[in-house]
Amino acid sequence: MASTLTRRPRAGRVAVAGLAAFASLGLLGTAAPATAAPAAPKAVVGKDKYGKWTKTGPALVDCRVYVAVSAGRTVNATASGTCKFRMSQTVVAGITINGRVKYITARGTGKKVYTDVVKVNNPRGKQTICGWGYVNSPLDETNPRRSEARTCFKA
Repeated sequence: MASTLTRRPRAGRVAVAGLAAFASLGLLGTAAPATAAPAAPKAVVGKDKYGKWTKTGPALVDCRVYVAVSAGRTVNATASGTCKFRMSQTVVAGITINGRVKYITARGTGKKVYTDVVKVNNPRGKQTICGWGYVNSPLDETNPRRSEARTCFKA
């Protein structure tokens, strides 16, 4: 008997795809949709960045990280680690606002590992917002080689 269950996409994949699209809209300079709520921010800032391919872990597998950041009333960041071969990864995504740091870690095995979205309320005033991330192997705790990405903007 055939199974009638369908496969749900991972929440991390949806979050990365959504933030990447959100960030690319901000980079293109398009306005927010007209159907947005009246309390929505007037400007949305978004940036994304890829880290360099770096050989990580005891097996020296090539991996890199992708970070997407968006800012409005809240600042959101997420990261995904991509390796050329299936391996254990530790992916970290974080936000820094006015010296305050908040981050999230995801551990998994596969070619791609996604973090959840890190959210921080956006304080008023001028500040520099930075989103950062890195990926490395959890098997080598003192691994000096890891792929890192960092993107900053003033809001």
